Amino acid sequence: MLRDELDAGESEAIILARELDADLVLIDERAATRKARGVGLQTIGTLGVLLMAKDKGLVAVLKPLLDNLRHAGFRMSDDLYDKVLDSAGKTRGSAHSKE
Repeated sequence: MLRDELDAGESEAIILARELDADLVLIDERAATRKARGVGLQTIGTLGVLLMAKDKGLVAVLKPLLDNLRHAGFRMSDDLYDKVLDSAGKTRGSAHSKE
């Protein structure tokens, strides 16, 4: 049923997450995110993972990573790009501006 609306990788990720009773599933596509949430899964996207890594001190600066993602074809609007950088500046009590 999922493969009718999603690609094979997204479908399998949702199925596996359900089978494993996963706490979180990594999905970036909107349609797949809606489907995953519709079957009771919590989702996070690539940008959310990067923000978590920044918050935990695993990544010092997000801007170069976001730029690399864009160069690799990852689609994000300028507004989302700015919001992620703004959020990154607010992690761990930081008062830094865009990183």
